[in-house]
Amino acid sequence: MDIQPMIQGAVGLGLGIGLGVLAAIAPASADTVNSAAEPAAQAAEPNLVLPFTDVPPDHWAYAALLNLAGTYGCVSGYPDGSFRGDDPVTRYEFAAGLDSCLSVLSNLAQQQQAQQGQSVQELIDAMEQSLGELRQLDTELPDTP
Repeated sequence: MDIQPMIQGAVGLGLGIGLGVLAAIAPASADTVNSAAEPAAQAAEPNLVLPFTDVPPDHWAYAALLNLAGTYGCVSGYPDGSFRGDDPVTRYEFAAGLDSCLSVLSNLAQQQQAQQGQSVQELIDAMEQSLGELRQLDTELPDTP
């Protein structure tokens, strides 16, 4: 039994799940990249530029590369500016790319967690202040029979 196709399928599934998680916590500006919009609409995004000279805007993987290279910066090409998407990838290259994207994912998750923690603390502080004001009002009200 040849297990190579099974291994490739598992690796592809793992990468696909990882990229799906990346898309789930993408910055707000990446929403247009994650949608099925046409490459021309994505190219209009002023902050995102695909650094690869050999990937045309009408290529089926253009949006994914724009997301990974432009939005997250976790995929890089060769020093000559090419991506060479038709070339085989070694396991070392795959591991390095996956590690880079997982590092970005981890940093984004930590940032979001810190922001949410700060928002929760601000809400707690505001509620404590309101509670203090209510207690002050309660003490100032005359007793009613």
